[in-house]
Amino acid sequence: MRKVLVGLLLMGWLGCLVWAFWWFEGQYVKAFERPAYFSAENVAPPFPPGEVQVLHVWQAGCPCNGGHEAYLANMTERFAQQGVKFARAGSASSDGLPEALKKLDYWSIPAQWFNWPGAPAVAIWDASGKLAYVGPYSDGAHCSRDSSLIEPVIKTLLAGRPVNIVTQDTVACLCDLE
Repeated sequence: MRKVLVGLLLMGWLGCLVWAFWWFEGQYVKAFERPAYFSAENVAPPFPPGEVQVLHVWQAGCPCNGGHEAYLANMTERFAQQGVKFARAGSASSDGLPEALKKLDYWSIPAQWFNWPGAPAVAIWDASGKLAYVGPYSDGAHCSRDSSLIEPVIKTLLAGRPVNIVTQDTVACLCDLE
């Protein structure tokens, strides 16, 4: 009888482990390094034209955020000093957002972008209000000055040269927007 009880407890424990793994995989594992297609039609930027504008698309609680938070704060501070305007989209509540994002104006993702592939990601407009870039911060789960896809875009726009990267296939760490 004791062996049967231990066997049942062991089977129950194993069943719980399988369920926990299945749940975790459904919630988080699918978010890492998945292929995504970014394509966005030109919409009006969050602020009136005149400066380069960056929209951080962020989903609170996404495990992909961790590799971008330090870079996001540093990059936002550096480029704000050069006249770049920043806003945020994605999570409407500021709960669970990094301090650098809590300070930014919230901008709802436009209806034309209903199929936005996920977060963390970014949209950038040039000073004339033309959409210049949509996509992830970097190719992987971590972003720095060296791996950033957006830093060269911002620098090019600040230098007065055009950029047009509004359609791209990529593999990036992204979570679905809620």
